[in-house]
Amino acid sequence: MKKSNTFIIIVLLIALLTNPVFGYAGMGGNNSGANMGDIIQNEEENIDPANTTQSDQDIEISSHLIEVDANRPELQDKLYVRETIVFRNTGSKIFVGTLKTYVPDGLVEIKIMKAQMMTESSGQSIVPIQNGNIISWQDQLGINSVPMYVIEYIISTEQKGTLTKSLQYSKRLLSPTLINYKYSPSPGYPVFILKISKSMDSSITLKDENGNRIVAEDNIDEDSSIVSRFNDIQFKELNIEFSKSAIDNTNVLPYLIIGLLIVLVLVYPVIRKKSPKLQEIEGKIRNSLKRETESKEQQETDEEGSEEEPEEREEEGSTPEDEDLSGKSKDKLETEKNELLSKLKKLEKDYASGDLIDEEYEELRNSYQVKLKKIERRIE
Repeated sequence: MKKSNTFIIIVLLIALLTNPVFGYAGMGGNNSGANMGDIIQNEEENIDPANTTQSDQDIEISSHLIEVDANRPELQDKLYVRETIVFRNTGSKIFVGTLKTYVPDGLVEIKIMKAQMMTESSGQSIVPIQNGNIISWQDQLGINSVPMYVIEYIISTEQKGTLTKSLQYSKRLLSPTLINYKYSPSPGYPVFILKISKSMDSSITLKDENGNRIVAEDNIDEDSSIVSRFNDIQFKELNIEFSKSAIDNTNVLPYLIIGLLIVLVLVYPVIRKKSPKLQEIEGKIRNSLKRETESKEQQETDEEGSEEEPEEREEEGSTPEDEDLSGKSKDKLETEKNELLSKLKKLEKDYASGDLIDEEYEELRNSYQVKLKKIERRIE
């Protein structure tokens, strides 16, 4: 018995790492075997009916391998699935009846084969019967026999989501009144193996029938595939969700930067008004730039020569405002000078707090400075 179990696991591992034995384009294999119904009929002629049963209560699953491939561009919104199921007849009678398994919605095509583990042939093709989500076939299982069946099918799935596209695969391992096979592993070997093939930029989530995450005892995670091994089955339903971003991250980044800049422009006035610290920093930057500009302007003025200064004074002296200043005493001029300095100080404070727009600030500031220069000249 131990040698038989070892051989079963070796066959399963070979099936996991090699191409399927039959089926779809590029998958290899052939279907040259005899029809399963003819085999059963010939074998039943030599079986004592008293030593047979149609009840599957003693039929168990000793090993179950599911391979789900979502990384096939030629299938587009379809999933390729390959299941390998090893049954075991633990009863005292030969089982002659119906074996069943569940397939998800959207079934496009299905093929079943009984693998011949003890011979060099590739196995016999089986014609399945579909009733909703239940696929069944007739076969005969001898006492303590462990036949292996390979089930290949393609299901059509619909991608959901806008920013994130997702595909769903759902497999019921137990379905009350329909499928109730007990999972009984051989000692030292996993009872359930799941292999998922995916694109490198997609992620996978495993959940049970209650929406809880499924965590395997042993995982081999690579860039494009994940192999999970389970020594015990604690869930009745397996749900696999393939998630993938619908937008290339390299194309999204420029839009994110532009959006962030727009948000900053919109919220900055509000933040500035509520943050004295920000106003202080802004004022320092503005004053620094102002001093730098004034310094450059002063240098340009000095380079123009002293001959422009008399002309400027002559032009300024001709204004009505200069005539008004000429009749004032030095004390009054000092008073007006202090008032202008106070106004300039208040103007800077109002502008830093956001109460004045740039145009209004510049106009008042220039007006005050011109008056201040004229007063200073009169005082001199």
